[in-house]
Amino acid sequence: MKRSVATSLLIGTTALGAACGIGSIGNPDGTDPNDPNNNPTVLPDGGTAPPFAPATAAIKRLTREQYGRTIHELFGLGIKIPTDLEVDTKLHGFSTVGSSELTIGPRAAEQYEAAAFDLAKQVFSDPMRRAAFVGCEPKDAADPCIKTFLAAFGRRAWRRPLADAELTRWGNVVTDVTGKLSSVWVGLEHATAGFLQSPYFLFRVEVGFPDPSKPGRLKYDDYEMASRLSFFLWGATPDDALLDAAGRGELATVEGVRTQALRMVASPKARSALKAYFSEYLNLERLELITKDATLFPMMTRELGVAMREEIERAFEDIAFDRQADYREIFTTHSTWTNSGLAALYGLPDPGPGFSKITLPDSGPRAGLLGMAGILTLYAHATITSPTLRGKFVRTQLLCQDIPPPPPGVVTSIEDDGVTDKTVREKLDAHRKDPTCNSCHRFMDPLGLGMEDFDPIGRHRTMEGTKPVDASGDLDGKPFNGGKELGKALAAHPEIGHCQVKNLYRFATGHLETEGEIGQLAELSSKFEASGFKIKSLLVELVVSDGFRYAEVAK
Repeated sequence: MKRSVATSLLIGTTALGAACGIGSIGNPDGTDPNDPNNNPTVLPDGGTAPPFAPATAAIKRLTREQYGRTIHELFGLGIKIPTDLEVDTKLHGFSTVGSSELTIGPRAAEQYEAAAFDLAKQVFSDPMRRAAFVGCEPKDAADPCIKTFLAAFGRRAWRRPLADAELTRWGNVVTDVTGKLSSVWVGLEHATAGFLQSPYFLFRVEVGFPDPSKPGRLKYDDYEMASRLSFFLWGATPDDALLDAAGRGELATVEGVRTQALRMVASPKARSALKAYFSEYLNLERLELITKDATLFPMMTRELGVAMREEIERAFEDIAFDRQADYREIFTTHSTWTNSGLAALYGLPDPGPGFSKITLPDSGPRAGLLGMAGILTLYAHATITSPTLRGKFVRTQLLCQDIPPPPPGVVTSIEDDGVTDKTVREKLDAHRKDPTCNSCHRFMDPLGLGMEDFDPIGRHRTMEGTKPVDASGDLDGKPFNGGKELGKALAAHPEIGHCQVKNLYRFATGHLETEGEIGQLAELSSKFEASGFKIKSLLVELVVSDGFRYAEVAK
């Protein structure tokens, strides 16, 4: 019974795309000369952006993070999320972008089927929980309350109302299973598991409809907008209030979207979802498994790696939500959070149990993101520091500048070169004498060398072996000394806000920005700056932008 129900429900994304009409509407025009969004946007370099053209609509599979959050929204926090699910694939730094490229193969289908029945069994094996979940105690499969339950649960799970034919179909599933297994509760359990295996649950079906006022464009309908808003701002399925707003047609307008967005960013769910974004953006998940040479760095444990991650996440949450401060403070702040392990690493007094907010001394060497051990540890080798990795992180992650990969055959490692009487700086100086290497290293090394005052696990140091540390560096012609001064230079860099906008846009829309969206990013960057670089303000402006609300007709 389980296999036949699941097989009939779980279909591939290609078939689903055809059923939803992706690519079935042809209008090659692409732009509307009367649309103000197609007026030239002036870019920071003085040039003009191409006319606005949204990206093509895509069906997106739920990420594991979204799947887990959605299950808790549907069933409550007491439900145990199955862990045997296919891992996410990151593209352009984010699992939300990778989810646009993923389908469900046979093995993943089996995993989702097993997870669906496991979750349903957790609910229906407890008489009190199942009665609260269903909202009634049906006498048989014909009880009218079953249809009420299917309609309510289906709307939450599929992020839209069910059609009459769909309600009939799922009512028949309950009836058939009840007849064969002589239990209406088992029938409801199978129907619940079926909902969780449907592509309408596992995929975000957001394909839009032709907007007659903007030829060549598709506008996301109200329920699709509810889904887009919720999975971006909350990382989970929409709540009833958002679905009700969609049902009233309120998400068809900028004002309606803004109203809901303001409500949503004020919710604790936004804190949690955006913290997950920031972790992906900085690759913080790697900290829990990172290893260093145990002989050289015995204090580097998994527990310390977890604490490093939490310090960074709490700092972001404090700036973005608690104080709603200027985002650029993340590079200069003296406020941070430590526990016993981090305090020992930083040479600070033990704060006692748990995490405590502290203020770093102004005279100390440490401040902001680049003074946090997690970043310094992530971008270093197992035995020595890596100015190249640290500099590349600043260039690519914080400033969104591309660094090409090294040419084939070039030896890039200096960790195991056998040279022990030279500092990392001295080794890199010799490395950069090769013109082939210098063409790229000159953009990375001068930044990373300015963080040489911190060792591979983020401890401050003044000596490397027997030689004094030289932490002088250069950011685009502006000299600095030490990671603390680099943080100040980054906070003042003209690209720092725009890079955050670009990454958040990718995470929100699930795609790499297109040429036709360059103007949208420039406008969002201007609004971000005008707001005083407030993250919550950027979230709202992003979701009301045409880039978030429209899609292009597939060519």
